[in-house]
Amino acid sequence: MRKGISIIELVFTIVIIALVFTVIPKMIFALKKSDSFVVRQDAILNTVSLMQMISKLPWDEANVKAEDILHVDSANFRCNADFYRDGGFVGSRNCENNLSASSVFDDGETYSSFDDVDDFNNASLSTTLYDINTTVTYTYCLDFAQNSSNIDLSNCGAPIGSTNLKRVHVKTSYKGNRAEPKELMNFSYTSTNIGQFFIHKRVWQ
Repeated sequence: MRKGISIIELVFTIVIIALVFTVIPKMIFALKKSDSFVVRQDAILNTVSLMQMISKLPWDEANVKAEDILHVDSANFRCNADFYRDGGFVGSRNCENNLSASSVFDDGETYSSFDDVDDFNNASLSTTLYDINTTVTYTYCLDFAQNSSNIDLSNCGAPIGSTNLKRVHVKTSYKGNRAEPKELMNFSYTSTNIGQFFIHKRVWQ
């Protein structure tokens, strides 16, 4: 019965130990990288879903009560005395007679009762690994230099008072193990004051 090991056995043992200590750290690194990728994907999908949900909501709280165009402070694309939008005609896009756009964002509602674009101002969704923050502002993106109305979404200003355009900005930051969150992505969506569309049904006879 042997009382020791051969040189060959010792070499094989050292080789196996070296392989183990070489492969395991790489496996751990790959797993962490995979987890990070999954979290980033989750954050991006949630951001896109949130923006899609906001884009389908009414433009203003008053639109929940009426389907027509709302009155705003801006003189551009305003509603005239005949209660339809300037440049339009009677029966095209009618303006609401008694309702105006809300001058204050964020109606203090909870996520479960968010029913218009304004409600998402300063709304946030935070997890241990990423944050999603939303802001809503009135914006002015019109150019009348050529005697025409051109909407330039890349050059939107923030006017005083309400306008016919609202800019929804969603910013997603990835935290992970970082001390400071790093911006992962941001989306902007421009919501327009054009009233609500309803499909009217008629009973077939």
